[in-house]
Amino acid sequence: MAQNQQVQREVSSLEIITNHVKNKQRDEGDKASLRSWQISPELPESGEIMAFDPPPLPIDPWKGEDVTKDEYLECQYRLNRHEGTELLRRAVNEFRDQPSMMESSDFYIYTQVHVQGYMFARAGAACRISFSTERSPTHVDWPKSVRLAPGTLVALSPRSDAYSTKCHLAVVAAKYLVGGLEPDTEAGEDENTPPRIEIFWTNGEDAILDPSVEFVMIEAKGGYFETVRHAMVGLQHAARYESKFDKYFVEGCTKEGTAAYVQQTPGQVARIPGTAQHFDSSQMQAFKRMTSCELAIVQGPPGTGKTFTSVVALESHVRTLQAGRGKDEPFPPVIVAAQTNHALDQLLGRCGAFDAVIARLGGRTEDEAIEGRTLFNLRKSSKLSRGPLKGDKSRMSILDTIQHSLSTCFPSGLISARHFYAQELITKEQLESLDDDDWESAPLFSGDTEEVTAESMIQWLHGYIEQDQTYVYRPPSNQAEAPTVDDAEVDPRLRREDDEKERLHGEFIPTEFGWTGSVPGTISSQSAWCFQARKLLAKYSNLYEIKPQQRGTVYRWLRKQLVDIVAERFPKQLKEYQAACVEVKVSRWEKDVKILQGERIEVLGCTTTGLTKYRGLIAALKPRVLMVEEAAETREVNIASALYPSLDQIVLVGDHQQLVPHVDVRELGQEPYNLHISLFERLVHQNLPYSMLRVQRRMIPAIREVVNVFYPELKDHQTVMDPRVRPPVKGMGGQNLFWFHHVWSEAQNADDFSFSNPQEADMITRFVRYLILNGVHCSQITILTYYKGQVTQLLEKLRRDPVLLNFNPTRAWSVRTVDGFQGEENEIILLSLVRSARAGFVDNENRAVVALSRARCGMYIFGNAMTLLQSNKRSYETWAKVYNVFVERELIDTTLPVTCENHGRLTEIGDIHDWDTIPGGGCQQRCDEKCPQGHACRSTCHAGDHTRMKCRHGCDKILGCGHACSSFCGDPCECPHQCNKPPPVVLPHRGPPPGVQSHSRMILPTGRGGKSSNGNSAQRGGKAGGTRGGRGAKAHCAGHIQHATVSRKDPTFEQADRDLDQAEANKKRVTSMGSVEQEPTSEELMEMGYHSHISQSRQNKRSSLLSLTIPSFENTAISLTEDSLSDKWSPEKISQREEMPRKRVVGEREEQPSPGPMTLKETYRPTFMATDGTRLYGPPSYAKYTIPAPPPQRGPELAGSEVSTEGAERPSRKRLLLDAAAGLNFEEEYCCVESVSQEWQMEREVKVEDLIDFD
Repeated sequence: MAQNQQVQREVSSLEIITNHVKNKQRDEGDKASLRSWQISPELPESGEIMAFDPPPLPIDPWKGEDVTKDEYLECQYRLNRHEGTELLRRAVNEFRDQPSMMESSDFYIYTQVHVQGYMFARAGAACRISFSTERSPTHVDWPKSVRLAPGTLVALSPRSDAYSTKCHLAVVAAKYLVGGLEPDTEAGEDENTPPRIEIFWTNGEDAILDPSVEFVMIEAKGGYFETVRHAMVGLQHAARYESKFDKYFVEGCTKEGTAAYVQQTPGQVARIPGTAQHFDSSQMQAFKRMTSCELAIVQGPPGTGKTFTSVVALESHVRTLQAGRGKDEPFPPVIVAAQTNHALDQLLGRCGAFDAVIARLGGRTEDEAIEGRTLFNLRKSSKLSRGPLKGDKSRMSILDTIQHSLSTCFPSGLISARHFYAQELITKEQLESLDDDDWESAPLFSGDTEEVTAESMIQWLHGYIEQDQTYVYRPPSNQAEAPTVDDAEVDPRLRREDDEKERLHGEFIPTEFGWTGSVPGTISSQSAWCFQARKLLAKYSNLYEIKPQQRGTVYRWLRKQLVDIVAERFPKQLKEYQAACVEVKVSRWEKDVKILQGERIEVLGCTTTGLTKYRGLIAALKPRVLMVEEAAETREVNIASALYPSLDQIVLVGDHQQLVPHVDVRELGQEPYNLHISLFERLVHQNLPYSMLRVQRRMIPAIREVVNVFYPELKDHQTVMDPRVRPPVKGMGGQNLFWFHHVWSEAQNADDFSFSNPQEADMITRFVRYLILNGVHCSQITILTYYKGQVTQLLEKLRRDPVLLNFNPTRAWSVRTVDGFQGEENEIILLSLVRSARAGFVDNENRAVVALSRARCGMYIFGNAMTLLQSNKRSYETWAKVYNVFVERELIDTTLPVTCENHGRLTEIGDIHDWDTIPGGGCQQRCDEKCPQGHACRSTCHAGDHTRMKCRHGCDKILGCGHACSSFCGDPCECPHQCNKPPPVVLPHRGPPPGVQSHSRMILPTGRGGKSSNGNSAQRGGKAGGTRGGRGAKAHCAGHIQHATVSRKDPTFEQADRDLDQAEANKKRVTSMGSVEQEPTSEELMEMGYHSHISQSRQNKRSSLLSLTIPSFENTAISLTEDSLSDKWSPEKISQREEMPRKRVVGEREEQPSPGPMTLKETYRPTFMATDGTRLYGPPSYAKYTIPAPPPQRGPELAGSEVSTEGAERPSRKRLLLDAAAGLNFEEEYCCVESVSQEWQMEREVKVEDLIDFD
C-alpha cells in the first residue's frame, strides 16, 4: 500500500489534473469490466427527467455484512444522483399533466423562454435566455431570491410540446442582476426588459438557435444538483484507485493507525504549540488524536471549544510538516473544509493566530481579509498567471468559425441571397434573376434621418420589409408583493461589483433577426405560409415573377431553412469548442498549482462541495492532511469522493447530535437509504475510537442543565459560573430561563407554504421591547424559529414597533432559523416554536439540541408545550425530557414573570395587552425617584436612568433679579418678566456730514437684520431678503420705526460724535504704530452685525481699520473715485462717505430715476442670543415706504457746494435699495436736494410682538 502511495506522489501535477478534468476512461479492453455507473455521464440525460417512474435504488449497504468497495461506491453514486434529479423529474411529470398550472410549493415555472444568443467564455459556450415569471403568484424580488442559483438543473421544453416528447436539460451558468435579471437602465434598457440568465446545455445536441421558438422552463425548489454533481465524478475516480482509508470506510476497521507523515521520519513527533496549555483534559486528549491518528474523529458538543481545538491542531500539522519536509520539496498544504462558508471563514480567520499562510478556493466569502486570499485574487496579483493559456488559440479559432456560421443567418440586416444559394435553397437561375452584384447583407436603419438601403434582397422584396417581431414580451401582472425578510438597501456600486464576479466574460453572439419580409395578413399559420413559399420557389425560376406581396413569405421560409441547416451543424461546433475549453481548464489549474506553491500556502480552505469541485487541483498539490469541520453535517459522499491518493491523515470534527446532512428527497433520509447519516456518525456508530469534548464555556449552569438531557457528561467551565462574565438578564429578577406556554393558533403562508404564529410573534416583539427598555442592547438578542414564515412575521413587527425604532434606527434585528444559526451564539435567545396543530419538524431532536444550546446568559421559549408532547412519538421522545426540566424547576407557565428593577415588584404577563400595564418597562407603582433638586418623579415606574430624563416639576429657584423661575426643573432657568434677557443696546448713529444741517431722524430699535419676504427688496449678501445685519443706522430694517425731529443735543448723537472723534484718534495711533487690526470675522458679522452688541472698542477698531484699508485698493483696476455699484459698500467707499459731505455728482453714473412714485416694503425679524446660548427669534415686523414722483423743477444748490447739482433728481430704486442695505437715513442721505427731501412721504405698518423661542 505504501509503495502504491509513493508511486502516486511521483505522478506530475499536470497528469493528475488531466486525468481528473478529462475524466479519461480505461482502454477499450478494460471498458467491458466497468460497471454502468462508472461510465455514466456527469450530467443527467433527458430520459432520466422524462421518465414516469423513478429508477430502482440500492439500499444502505451496511444492512448486509460483506460489502465490497465497488458496491459501497455504487450505492453512494446512485442515491446521490437520485437526490439531484428526482425532484425535477416529479415537477416535469406534474406539469405535463397540468400545462396551464401556476407555480406550486415544489417547483418554479418560467414561460416565454427564448434564446437570445450565446456567450463564448473560457468555461464553455453558455446560452443566454430570456423568460417571464408570470406563473408566480408573487412578484420576484431578484436581489433576495434564491431562484436559478448557478449550478441549478433546469428542464426546458417547447411550449407546444409541454414535455410530452421533448425535454432539454441545462445547468444555470451565471446569474447576475444588472443587465441580467434586472434591466440595465444606465445602458438604456427599458423597464419592461425580460429577465435573463445564461445556461450550459447538458447535452450539446440539445442546443437551440432559433429565437422564435418559445419554451417553458421548470426549476425544482430542492435537490440542488451542484452539491452532488462533482461528488459523483469523484466517486468514479475513487473506484479506480486503492486508498489507505478503504479499511475504515468499507471494511469497517475499528483499530486506529498512525498517520504516515508522522512516522516516516525516525524520531518524528507532532509539534505541540504553546496555546495548547489552555486546554482542558478532554481537549488535550482530542488534540493528541488529531495530530497522530490516521483517521481522527472528535465530537464537540455546543460551547466546548472545538474550533479552538481545531486551530491549535492545524498549527501542529503545519509545524510538523515543515519539520519533515525536504529542502527542495514544495510544502503540501493542509486542506481545511467546512460545510458552510461562514464556518470556513471563521476557521481560516483564526489561522492568523499562528501566522499561517492561507488561501481559499471559491469566492463566496464575506470576510474582507480572506477575500484577498482567494485563488481568484491570487491569480490577479501573480506574474505566473500572465500570458495565454494552452488551448486558448484553438478555442478562438473555433469561435471564429462559429461566429461566421451564425452571422450568415443572424445578420444585422437581411440575409444575403448568396447564403441561400450556398445551402442550395435557391437555384443559380433564381440567384441570377435578382441581378445584383452586391450580395452582402445590407444593414437597415430606422429613423427620421436615416434611409433604408435598397440592395439585393431589399430591392426584390419591394418594400415588403418589416422589423422582425420574433416575440413580444408580456410582463407579469396582478402579482402580489412578496413578503420582505430583509429590506436593507444595497449600494448599486456594490451590486455591480458582485455582478462582475458572477458574470461570464467572453464573446457574445446574439441570435436575433433584425429585419424580415412581410407576410400577408390573410395567412394565419406558419404551416400555411411555408407551404405557399415552397410552392412559389418551385414554380418560378425568376424570383421577380413572384408577386411583391408574396415575396416576404418566400424570404421567411428561406431564412427558416437556413437557420435549420446552421443549427444542425451547431452541436458539433459546440463540442469542438468545449474540448478546447477543457484544455484551457487544464492549463489554468496547472498555473494555479504553481501560484499556490509559489505563495508557499500552508493552509488551503474550501467548502465540502469544493473538495470534489476542485478535486483535480487539490490532488495536484499532493496534500497529506485533510481536516473537515462540521463533518457531522456533511454528506458522506463529499468525503468518500475526496480521498486524494496523497492523503496520510483525515481529521473529522463535528457533532452528530446537532444538525445532520440535509436531504431534499424525503424518502432518502429514511430507512432503508439513510442518506441523512453522515460518515462521521456512521463511524461513531461503527465503534471507531473517537474523542469527545466535555467542558462547555458558553451557557450559564441553568441552561446547561437543559442541554444535559442530551449530553449527560457535559460540565461547566468556571467562567460561566461568574455573574460578572455571565450577568443575569435585566428586568427578569434572576429568571434567566423560562418557557411561556400558550395555545395560540398557527397560520400557513400562501406564498411559500411556511408556517407562522402572529400572536406569538406579537408577544415576542413586546418582550424584546421590555428587555431593551431595561437596558439590554438589541445586538445581544437573537430570536430563533423553525420556520421562515415566522422569521418574516417577527421582522415585520420588530421594524414597525415605534419604541424599538428609537433604540434601533437601522432596524437590523437578529432573527434566524434554527438551521441557519448552527455554530453561533448570543447573550439572550428567544425561541419561537410556532406550531400548535402538530409538531412538524420541530420534533427533530438534532434541531432541538441546536435551538436549546445557543444562549450564553438567558433563554426564553415561546410555544405550545402540549403540542410537542402529544403530536407523535418522535416529538414526545425529543421534548418530554426537556419539558421535565422546566417543570421540575417551575420554569414553565402560561404567564411570563417579569420583575421591576427599581422596586422588585413581579408582574405576570399572560397576554399581549398585559404589557400595556408596564409601558415603561418597570411596574405599576409610581416611580418617586428624586431628581438632584429633590423632586419626586410622578411617572409610572419605568426602566432606565433618570439622568437621561428631564424633571417636569416647576423650578423652585429665585433668580438674581428677585423673581421666581418660570421654567421646568429640567430646563434652563428663565425669568417670567424676561429679566434675564440681554439688555437692549442702543446703536450709535452717525451725525450728518460736516456743514450739513440735520432736519429729522429715525430712531432705531436694537437688534440685527433678518430676512425680507419681498424679493424685490433683497439686500446685498444673500438671496432675496438676506441682509448684513446691524449696519450703522439701519433705519428701514428696524422692527420699530419712529419718524421724529431730533435736536442736535440728543444724547444718542452726541455719543455718535464722540465715537467719530475717537475713531480719528485711533486711526492716527494705529498708523503711527504700523500695525493693522483685523476686521470682524464673517461668523461674528453673521452673529452680531457691525454694531449690534459690539463694544465701544470694537467700533473704534472698525473705524481704524476702514481708514487703513483704503490704500490697499489704490493700485487696483477700480478707481477710488469711481462710484461702482458692485462695490459701493466696500470699506473704502463707506469711509469716503464718512469723510466727505453728502453730494450728488452729476454724470458719475448712468442710473435713471423712476418716473413715478416708488414703494419699498421690508420685513424684519430680530434675533437675540439668550444667556444659555440658545438663539431667540422675534416675530416679523413690516415697514412700508412710499416715495412720490420727483418734482417738476430742480431744487436750489447747497450753499458752499463745489459741485453742481444740476440734474440731481430723485435717486433710482436700485440706489435706494443699496442705501437701505447700508443702513443710511433716506432724508439725511439725500438732504442736498432740498425740494425732494421736503416732499418725501413715508408710511409705516409695523407690528412688534413678544419674542418667541423657536428652539
